[in-house]
Amino acid sequence: MHPVLALALAALAFWDAGRLLAGRLGDGLTWLPLAMVAAALAWPMARKLRDGKAGAVPPMLLCTIFAGYGLAALTAPPLIRMSIAVAGLVLILRQAAGGDFPVAPAFGLGLLALPVLPSLEFFLAYPLRLVSAMLTAGLLRLGGINVGVDGVALDWNGDRLLFDAACAGVKMLWAALLLVSAIALAARFTPSRYARAIGLAIVLTVAANALRAASLFYVENGFVPRLNGPFTHEAVGIAAFIMAAAALVATVAPQVEKSA
Repeated sequence: MHPVLALALAALAFWDAGRLLAGRLGDGLTWLPLAMVAAALAWPMARKLRDGKAGAVPPMLLCTIFAGYGLAALTAPPLIRMSIAVAGLVLILRQAAGGDFPVAPAFGLGLLALPVLPSLEFFLAYPLRLVSAMLTAGLLRLGGINVGVDGVALDWNGDRLLFDAACAGVKMLWAALLLVSAIALAARFTPSRYARAIGLAIVLTVAANALRAASLFYVENGFVPRLNGPFTHEAVGIAAFIMAAAALVATVAPQVEKSA
């Protein structure tokens, strides 16, 4: 089956997932990463179509995808249905583009472009708060500050400095995973190389978040002059993410050059 026809049938079959997605994306800014990811995923197939080399999509694959989505639509929550729709579209694009389309990074990029942040915060916020509290306390002890850890809080001079959900670094982690998935897609990473890049992104992001928290501890407890203005948290957070992103690019991108 021609890939354009297959995508048209998929759009009809996944109309409910599209409706759910539209309802979860409330403003124009949230559409931007989704549109950019869709363009990146569609480009290899578009290039093959332009050159007249696009592969056919087996009808049996379409039937399997649609049957799986139909079963999920009966009982699965909205995010699972949207994820299955994305997986189906990725498989169709893979058939059309052939070897120019790395499946693992495409899956990752497509899923991360969905409105997954609330779910990530629900499942990961508490574990990340625990890890961040322990790492931050370790960094502060290295600086000569006697800080203890009490659950998801720092114990200092009898005060409990709580790591709330915003301090977990979930948004930073999501952005880092999106970045490394985009690099992996462009470089056509194999699944194993992509998994290593994902692991590196997680490690660097958790470390950057701990560094951000330790820096804010110094700023907000009088160890350094308090920065003027209400944007101290945002500025320190942006600086920490830039450091993590730069480290990711420096460690992952050179591997792209070696594999070329």
